[in-house]
Amino acid sequence: MVNVTKSNFLEQLRDLLVHLPTASFVSIDEEMTGISLPGSRNSRPNKVELPSERYTNLLKEVPERYAILQVGVAVFHKNPKYKDPSSPSGGGGGGGSPSRARASSTAAEEEQRLLANGGDSDAMEHAFMHREGALNQDELEDLTEREEDNEADRFMAFAEAAASGNLSVRRPGDTDAQAAARAAATAGIRMYEEEEEEEPPQPEYTSRIYNFYIFPNAWSDRELTLNPSTIKFLMENNMDFNKVFEEGVPFTTVKHAEVLKERYFRKHSNNEAKNGDRTPTKKDRVTLTSTNDIAFVARVMANLREWIDSDDSNLHNLINGQEGTSLVLPPCNAFLRRCLYETIEAEYSGLLLERADLSPNAGPTARNQIRVIRLSPEERKRRENRLKVEEWEKLLLGNLGFTTVFQAISDVCNGKVLTKERIEGFLDGSFPSPSVPLDEGGNGRQIPLIVHNGLMDLMFLLTHCHDPSLPKNFEETKMQIRHYFPNVFDTKVMSTEYSDAQIKGGSTALGDLFDTMKHVDIGEKFLFPTISNQESGGSEGQAHEAAWDAYMTGSVFNALGKRILEGKNMLNLDLTFNSLLHESSDSLLREYLGMNMIYMHVSLYTIDLESTSGPAGLHDPLSCGLSCLWYHYICFNTRYTSSFDGRERRRG
Repeated sequence: MVNVTKSNFLEQLRDLLVHLPTASFVSIDEEMTGISLPGSRNSRPNKVELPSERYTNLLKEVPERYAILQVGVAVFHKNPKYKDPSSPSGGGGGGGSPSRARASSTAAEEEQRLLANGGDSDAMEHAFMHREGALNQDELEDLTEREEDNEADRFMAFAEAAASGNLSVRRPGDTDAQAAARAAATAGIRMYEEEEEEEPPQPEYTSRIYNFYIFPNAWSDRELTLNPSTIKFLMENNMDFNKVFEEGVPFTTVKHAEVLKERYFRKHSNNEAKNGDRTPTKKDRVTLTSTNDIAFVARVMANLREWIDSDDSNLHNLINGQEGTSLVLPPCNAFLRRCLYETIEAEYSGLLLERADLSPNAGPTARNQIRVIRLSPEERKRRENRLKVEEWEKLLLGNLGFTTVFQAISDVCNGKVLTKERIEGFLDGSFPSPSVPLDEGGNGRQIPLIVHNGLMDLMFLLTHCHDPSLPKNFEETKMQIRHYFPNVFDTKVMSTEYSDAQIKGGSTALGDLFDTMKHVDIGEKFLFPTISNQESGGSEGQAHEAAWDAYMTGSVFNALGKRILEGKNMLNLDLTFNSLLHESSDSLLREYLGMNMIYMHVSLYTIDLESTSGPAGLHDPLSCGLSCLWYHYICFNTRYTSSFDGRERRRG
């Protein structure tokens, strides 16, 4: 796990972009400055309140009012070393015991080998009885031990004879070991080598975890509101507020980010066009009237001509190691600096002029001075590229920031392709996005997004990276979520509605679910994904730290999914968890794992992101579209019967 701030954002952004395209799934979690409106904590939400009403009355204003402090992103990859015990390659058989299948196969191969070598009858009988299952396990072990002892004795006899030179198989220059091996091979005796130690079992997935500290930049319109109880809770869980306020990565909306990027690329496109045509543009130049000003400019221009014509190294300094020579002009006021700019550009259009205070070693008067730079064509090109990259990185660090991460995750969730060429081009300012445009063939597999009780997490992301204000209509908010993340899985819904009684009967809080997965039976000992980017000396992580919660969310998703699938595979469905995620239909993912079903706290209802509004004027609290279903519930000791025509459904 790595903490990401301004100081290492560009480095970790590259790491994330490189590993996103090959991910199996991505999980997120957030820590905010508040999660409830003032006064609402003392009143318990009404369970029968409709989702649209809850959204309007309680939910909408929370992500508009408060801010995100931490975003945890966990990227999970299929582990190439993982061996699935349920698959043939992992040792599993079709209908029988995997160990019995292995034993039968091994014995059959041994029998064929013995027949081919004209081998010994006892061993052949052993192989035959083993394959046919005529011996029980104890008898097989006893028989095998006797045969190995007999063969070992014969081998030692031949080895001693070969080593002493009493066998004709020994050749000049043979070592004792080589002679023994040749003797054993001549006699048809199999040399037993120590079996390689079996590799320890591997988890199905590996992970890379990023803990982004985010904070609006100084010129942002977003205000920071702190909820006292939430801040107290975060302090108790070791939130580093200094890191948030001092080093937090900025963010903006996707729309504003596109405007900034378009402005950047338009500027550099115009610069390249100007470089191709170096004809100076005519404009009104300042006119000097003061005798002192005229004399000052004349002296400066004379010194400049002398510098250009001279080879004396004392008259110029190397700048940035490989970018030509420079001369700093005497300090003067703004009027004279403008005159010098215009005069030098008119007479020496090949020279570059810049403010002297841009140099890292600028003196106290540098803000009133001009630096003149003389470059070869190669040096000029190198300098332009460097300045372009530095400006782009400044834009990434100062404005785009976390929005770049948000957009990249959204792109892979929507099936856009991130290539190495595009990623490198994006990071050096050559491309506006690391993903390949759809019209250029940038359409690949969609990567699922995993949350735990994640409605607030998703709405907070919208107010930070889409628009500070959420839509008034809940259906529009759901559509915005699906626009960025088409396939969302909520482990809270999976545990409360799609799991077995043992999981449903326990606590479904994230930390408790994570601990439960260590002990429940899912057909094999579940191994939590390893963390590939753990900082040296860094702690493992703790609950209510965004990155660790994101890791727990992805791990619980993996464990719950395998447990649910194990129950389904009792119906002879040949599915692995990874194939279910990436090779199954959406309808199967919804049936098994509740894709796009989001938990609503203290409510009878589960939110369906795929639902749409019913006919106009119809009181359709669940925004469904299925056949009429009759739901009965008791409220205030009075029995009510309601029918809902739709997909979003009542929980319980």
